[in-house]
Amino acid sequence: MLKLLLSLFFLLTVSGCVHDISVAPELSKIQKTRPVTIHRTVAYYIPPDLYKLSVVTPGGNNDELRYSPYQDTEASLKKVLKNVFTKVYKIDSLNDETIKMHNIRFVFIPAIETMSSSNSNVDWQPTKFNMILKVKVLNADKNELFTTYAQGKGVANFGRYQDNPTYAVEVASRSAFLQFQDEIITKRKRFK
Repeated sequence: MLKLLLSLFFLLTVSGCVHDISVAPELSKIQKTRPVTIHRTVAYYIPPDLYKLSVVTPGGNNDELRYSPYQDTEASLKKVLKNVFTKVYKIDSLNDETIKMHNIRFVFIPAIETMSSSNSNVDWQPTKFNMILKVKVLNADKNELFTTYAQGKGVANFGRYQDNPTYAVEVASRSAFLQFQDEIITKRKRFK
């Protein structure tokens, strides 16, 4: 009996829980940092299978984190584009009639990779989080112009994640989207 109880205790301590989180940065912190406006109408497209995608990555104490990177960050993508371009639309496909109807000149298609880890043996919160944001830019004829690349990294110590459990996630996500915004502005001459 003692052996059975010890086995159950071991299983309970080794198998962790899954914690649902959001990887969206705080929208109020996605500010326009350079006084540049590109006078173009653009759109973004997130394929339905990616929009529904749920990801599970490691947290602390053998626990895991579950989130939907595309759903969570859609508002951030839209905010960055609105910070830079005069009009922004969401399209349902690359053949969406909205493209012609609103004279959309460029379409942005995001690809997101995430990694998380924790050195905590007690708490579930991630102490390290990375987000790679690659955004393919197409013209209205569906020809690829270029792909942007941004990598955000977040690190949280005990005090930080006690105040905000997803502190490392917030820092990484915000950094990636602000880098993306900066790259668009830097390459503004390509949006003619």
